[in-house]
Amino acid sequence: MADGDDATYDPMKDPERRPRRSTDLGWNYGYMVTPGNSNIVKCNLCGKVTQGGIKRHKEHLAGTGGDALGCPRASTQLRREMYEYLEKNMRNQPLPNDDDDVVEVDAAGTATVEASTTRPSLGTAAKKNKRAFAVRVSGKKVQSVAAKSVAAMLRRKHEDIVDERRSGCSQSTMESSTKTEAELHYVDMQWALFFYECGIPFNVASSRQFQIAIEASCQCGSGYKPPSPYQLRESLLRDCVKETKLLRAKHETAWKQYDCTLMSDGWSDRRGRHLINFLVNSPGGTYFLESVDASIECQDARMIADLLEKRIEDVGKENVVQVVTDNGANYKAAGKILMERIPTLYWSPCACHCLDLMLEDIGKLKAFKKPIARGR
Repeated sequence: MADGDDATYDPMKDPERRPRRSTDLGWNYGYMVTPGNSNIVKCNLCGKVTQGGIKRHKEHLAGTGGDALGCPRASTQLRREMYEYLEKNMRNQPLPNDDDDVVEVDAAGTATVEASTTRPSLGTAAKKNKRAFAVRVSGKKVQSVAAKSVAAMLRRKHEDIVDERRSGCSQSTMESSTKTEAELHYVDMQWALFFYECGIPFNVASSRQFQIAIEASCQCGSGYKPPSPYQLRESLLRDCVKETKLLRAKHETAWKQYDCTLMSDGWSDRRGRHLINFLVNSPGGTYFLESVDASIECQDARMIADLLEKRIEDVGKENVVQVVTDNGANYKAAGKILMERIPTLYWSPCACHCLDLMLEDIGKLKAFKKPIARGR
């Protein structure tokens, strides 16, 4: 048929370009590149050629399936239709019960195996196995029991997903790509109402931890019950403190290996309190040490030097090689005092603060003062 009039030839209407007895929905949007070879299918919408049969072509239309590229010309309705069709026709054969295969080993090393009389094929067991086995040790016996599913073990960490998304290199998931604009807008509205009702600052939405919490909740699934105020105040708070201590232990290893820099940042809050933040930086990352309210104390050089020295002792004098502070006169004097007390220490002014002061002085010049005022 292809040897006839090429201008009127439509491979989608050629019965040789699709299996004769197949009623698969995917053949409505693609055809075989070579008659009789259903392994290579060409998309009728975008012209993409996929290898792996009609299932791979349907994954291309649905925008899912590992490295299968989504069809750019497929509508949202078509992607949803293909996704539901794939889910409906997915084989889901039951597996043996948890106690179908139980291995018990006594103290003498004798093993007893209780196996089920029916087993799935090796291919089915490999593809559909949704149970891993963990080892439980109790007394003198070792028993294998069901543990995490394969999907749970292969699922990526929430932190990795969020970091990839924040880097701008992430790809939409299968479920999110099938959601309508109305459904997504409804979810956005619920989050907006939560922010407005609780008076939460809008910049919280760009917080990495906020996005990790959302991803973790989504992977947990429907029916997740958020923590109560008591849990946030008691048990979860204690657990977070433990996590912070573990995090510090990792940073301490980097401090000992590479040495580190102690940084201080002074600022005033809305209530007029003068707060000083202390941070430690090393090749292992930046760690927030603590924040000190210095409102009632005199901001002289000796007081600042005492505060810095106390934090240096906390981190370890042998680990701190540099102190970075603001470029104020009192901090300059404090840096000199510290270098006299600790000869191995070096003080450096904050480069960002220096640039900020320089720009402020430039803004006070007559040539720039008026244009800046107009711009404001």
